[in-house]
Amino acid sequence: MPNQGRVLAFPARHIAKPLSRAEALARAEAYLAIPAEKRTTLSESTHLEDAEMLSSIFAVLRDRLNVVPAEVFAEAKSLYDWLSVPRRAVGFFDESDYFRGESALLAGGAARLLGSREETERWLDRADACFRHTINPAPMLARVAYTRLALKFDMRRYEEVAELVPSLHLTFGKLAMAEDYWKCRFLEAMTLKDMGNLDGAVGAFEEIACGAQLPVDDALKGLALINLGNVRSGQGNHELALMAYSEALPFLKSANRPLSLADLKAMVAETLALLGKVDQAIQAYREAVADYVLLGSTTRVAYLRLVLAEVLVGAGRHREAEWEVAAALPTIDAEKMVPEGFAAVALLRESVRQRKANPQALSELRQYLQTTN
Repeated sequence: MPNQGRVLAFPARHIAKPLSRAEALARAEAYLAIPAEKRTTLSESTHLEDAEMLSSIFAVLRDRLNVVPAEVFAEAKSLYDWLSVPRRAVGFFDESDYFRGESALLAGGAARLLGSREETERWLDRADACFRHTINPAPMLARVAYTRLALKFDMRRYEEVAELVPSLHLTFGKLAMAEDYWKCRFLEAMTLKDMGNLDGAVGAFEEIACGAQLPVDDALKGLALINLGNVRSGQGNHELALMAYSEALPFLKSANRPLSLADLKAMVAETLALLGKVDQAIQAYREAVADYVLLGSTTRVAYLRLVLAEVLVGAGRHREAEWEVAAALPTIDAEKMVPEGFAAVALLRESVRQRKANPQALSELRQYLQTTN
């Protein structure tokens, strides 16, 4: 009888029972709920060395990005550091580079929302470097490019955004990335608005709010409506503006977008001030400032405090205006929001010491920040 090949009895590979998406997200949320200092090595290895669990953690963090950007930044930085330990490997192919890129992109997006531009650029460079080592880098590099353009928009570099955004918009369309496609269209609309092409901006905002061709998520619809209202307010149609803001509110609430809700309160405050409803405007500005403080958006807080101070001066409430100016100046210095030696800042410091707000210096600084930050 011929020899027969022997079948070697290798140990059976343990395969964990696959989790449903809901179960994986619940486990990810439970892990993130553990304070960072109380997470054990075993807990980290269980969650972070498993590609499926790590994907779920990133999904949760992306959902939280516009809700608690400071917390997302801390988690994303921690994940990047953990994944960057030499010889740390997740998955079998390019997963380690992919997840490092994801963590860096999340950190960059959070840093941008928090108003830290240097940090944003640093993390986007890291994300770019990581994604280039993945098998299919195009979608993620496109998202990095979007955040870079959004940062340029924040810096008022509108000509650059206007030149580059159509190409990126086309890229997202070719890659069938519908959510990013609409985000890019929104960025284009914002750029048109701030460059003074109001008709083009209105058309784009209305297109997003309708979502006639492709579904648009509630958050983006809400953002389109509040900016549509802002354009109407700038055109003197203040009542139409308040109607658009009212339409935006339920979308932003359902999407759980506290940062956008803070923006909405600031825009409502501006419109109320233009309508002569000063007391209501002051209250709305204060609510917006309080929301930005809770979100850790320091540069927005500083700018809006100056806007509120101007309204308070106009209402004859000079002492309250001084408090707002005094609270804004440290952030303006720390974040280098104006050039060194900017005269209006020195005048405002002196006016605070003398307990008499300088309206001209306040207006000059507010206008500078409005056009450059």
